Amino acid sequence: MLKLGNRPLAVLKRIRGALTPSDAAWSGAARGLYGLWAVLLVAMAWVEIVPHFSVEKLAGLAGIVVILGLVTLVLLAVIWAGGLLQPKFCFALFLCLPAVLFYVGAAWFQLGMAVALPLTLIGVSLFFGAGAALLRRRSTGSIIFFLAGAALFVLALYGFFKPVTDPNPTLAQYHLKGRTLALPDPGKPGPYKVITLTYGSGHDRQRPEYAAGARIVSKPVDASKLDKQWTGLGGWVRTQYWGFDVAHLPVQGRVWMPQGKGPFPLVLIVHGNHVMEDFSDPGYAYLGELLASQGFILASVDENFLNSSAADFADVFHMRNGGENSVRGWLLLEHLVQWRNWNKDPHNPLFGKVDMDRIGLIGHSRGGEAVAIANAFNNLGHFPDDATLAFNYRFKLGAIAAIAPVDGQYDPRDRPTPMKDTNYFVIQGSMDGDLLSFMGATQYSRATFSPGAGKFKATLYVKDANHDQFNTVWGRNDLSMPVKPFIDERAIMDGEAQRRIAKVYLSAFLQETLMGKDGYRPLFEDARNGAGWLPDAFLVNNYADSETRWLANYEEDIDPATGSGPGVTISAANLSLWREDFVDLKSSHLDTHTAVLAWDDRVHRHGATYRIDLGQAGVGAGAGTDLVFDLSQAGIASLPPDFHGTKGDDKPDAALDWTVVLTDAHGAEARLPLSHDLLLYPQIKANTRRIPELSSIAPSEIVMRRYRFALADFAKANPKLDLKALRSIRFDFDKSLRGAIVLDDVGLAAAR
Repeated sequence: MLKLGNRPLAVLKRIRGALTPSDAAWSGAARGLYGLWAVLLVAMAWVEIVPHFSVEKLAGLAGIVVILGLVTLVLLAVIWAGGLLQPKFCFALFLCLPAVLFYVGAAWFQLGMAVALPLTLIGVSLFFGAGAALLRRRSTGSIIFFLAGAALFVLALYGFFKPVTDPNPTLAQYHLKGRTLALPDPGKPGPYKVITLTYGSGHDRQRPEYAAGARIVSKPVDASKLDKQWTGLGGWVRTQYWGFDVAHLPVQGRVWMPQGKGPFPLVLIVHGNHVMEDFSDPGYAYLGELLASQGFILASVDENFLNSSAADFADVFHMRNGGENSVRGWLLLEHLVQWRNWNKDPHNPLFGKVDMDRIGLIGHSRGGEAVAIANAFNNLGHFPDDATLAFNYRFKLGAIAAIAPVDGQYDPRDRPTPMKDTNYFVIQGSMDGDLLSFMGATQYSRATFSPGAGKFKATLYVKDANHDQFNTVWGRNDLSMPVKPFIDERAIMDGEAQRRIAKVYLSAFLQETLMGKDGYRPLFEDARNGAGWLPDAFLVNNYADSETRWLANYEEDIDPATGSGPGVTISAANLSLWREDFVDLKSSHLDTHTAVLAWDDRVHRHGATYRIDLGQAGVGAGAGTDLVFDLSQAGIASLPPDFHGTKGDDKPDAALDWTVVLTDAHGAEARLPLSHDLLLYPQIKANTRRIPELSSIAPSEIVMRRYRFALADFAKANPKLDLKALRSIRFDFDKSLRGAIVLDDVGLAAAR
């Protein structure tokens, strides 16, 4: 019995002995880590230190290495005390772990990236350690470790280099075709010759174009009450690099303007967060040249000194994290103050050139939030976070546009940035590897209008566009080291095509809002109205204006059976899901309620409907009226949670169609398919990472599309329909067997 009892222990000892690394294995593993360390060191130096080298940047990197080195020492001391590792291997691990910890910290929000380098480290250790042991003496343990390391290598190579597959097969055959507006192409140059100049402090340490090369010398501004992050050792290092502190921020930018008497509308464009030493403001020259030729003055504002840098690691307790976006927005208004003064100064080259009644702001990334903040600050008398700082702006901001903006990095008094009675446009790409969620849609959903304000708001979602290609300086990869290698650039659209879309839409938006060329509005409802101007891409438009009469915007109460207009009621039959809810995006939610509807033939074989009875809201409808509503596929199962029948195939990637039915007071009906406008396509999926299987971020999110049906088309479908006696709008879900959708902003608008 005793011998039998000891046999399992003996087996365990033999297994442990076979798997215990030999001295040769430890030495081989250490040499493998030295090689990995050298690769990481060269990559970081080549990408982060060599370009735009500065002593301040080097000091910042040294600071983070020291801190992570101390953390590594503590970890290794605990491991070594347990007798698990040999000293020669511990030293190699000490060299590699700071880079691994830095990498994991930078990529914590993405599981795929956060685990990739630790797995690489383990794979290198196993492969080289076991390989060295096999050269000395073959053993079961060495073979197992060698194969495990090789498997990790193969897995990593497969994850990085496997062929790209189309995640949107339903859209494979889509082509942008339509009815281009009978207007000049807004993406083409206009008749004006273009003049360029710069304005700046006159003594910028890093930017000669704003020092001796500045045509106009500006006055610095004091941001010490707004920027609380320009402090401590990190603030001191930043000051040493730039040559000015937070109390003397420069007001500077590069200008493209028409050659002519003027006055011309003024547009400021501001970049977002990028490596501060790699200056971002030249990256919008393509917009400057275009807009100036069309009669605008465009100034690309320099806010590089607010951007992040490796130098920030000199003081990890005061890192810049987006809280400075209030400074970015405020600084735009300070630019306008000086533009106002120059426009009045007879001795200034800009005298009389600017129409201060027609001003627009465009922002990219953090700059996209900054323009919304500037719009909010513009009509305030004091800084919300410190009322001892007085504001006196009140500029006539006629247009606010955002390119792939963040949202919520700065909340005035812990509230979302408001927007009212402002023309607003936002554009986002599905392959944005930096801002993975359409954050600009949240600002869009918060924007409100007073009746008769004459304003509109619009969004544009561009399949396969990314973040950085809207700025020619930033390149094609949306992130910096150490996560840069994990961005999958293969599916991103061509940069020139992406910027072509930006030129068409931003120019049309500014011509519409600042020049009064109101014929471009249909472009913002449907990209097919500009098919001849745009690349062949899948573009999703959403739109709302102050003139639409809302029948159901789902904001009035918590009762799903009530609408928003007077006397409007809602009913449904045979739906598998019906509720009103917030819309969740990948990383936030829209500040709006919607109706979530689903139907499924496995629950009810026929007769699923959703009906809006108009009551008094239908009065006044006629041939000069259009029915409008916003839709998206919900991206959820169409079966209710308590369903117990046979499920079968959900067909989640199918385009949806159904019938839109109008009924009058006499019972006459007219029917048109949803595809009379456009099929409702699935949510656009995007794999922005090299190893999407390990990503913790959803590949898609709800993006609303505007649908418009002319009531006159229903009258053509059934001439007996009395549009003046319109009583109900009904969705008959009769063409697709099952589906789940999000519906919002059902209303009646003036016909186009």
